[in-house]
Amino acid sequence: MLLIYKARSYESNLHGGMTIGVAYADHYEGPYRALSGEPVFPPESFHIEDPFIWQTAKGYHLIAKDMEGRLCGEKYGGIYAESPDGLKWSLHGQPQSYSRTVRYDDGTVQTLGNLERPFLLFQNGKPTHLFAAVSDGIDGFMDASDTWNMVIPLKQ
Repeated sequence: MLLIYKARSYESNLHGGMTIGVAYADHYEGPYRALSGEPVFPPESFHIEDPFIWQTAKGYHLIAKDMEGRLCGEKYGGIYAESPDGLKWSLHGQPQSYSRTVRYDDGTVQTLGNLERPFLLFQNGKPTHLFAAVSDGIDGFMDASDTWNMVIPLKQ
């Protein structure tokens, strides 16, 4: 079992940057052991959270929330990374996996305050829908007046 976990450092009671690490266990009940003492992406450079991973014949894939937009180009947008072994990760050639700007069926476009905790639905081995926790506003949950869960069909 491969596990991606969120981690952050604490110095003098202050939160450090969030990053993700990789752990492994022979069984889903554990015990798990960290595969590296180094994070997947360095916290001093990249602040990410809410990873979702899956495995294909080509290796592992990951989407996660880019808190500052340094990896995908959009603050609170999503990154897409790949790994042949679950330990060494690199950004995909097109690193943005999702945007906070969505187009509804009626053609209306909205930039959401948040689009996070991404989760993919797979049907017949292929991702078909992105599920996410979302909010209105422009500053994440800080100025949100409404929150909900959203399902976004993916292009085939």
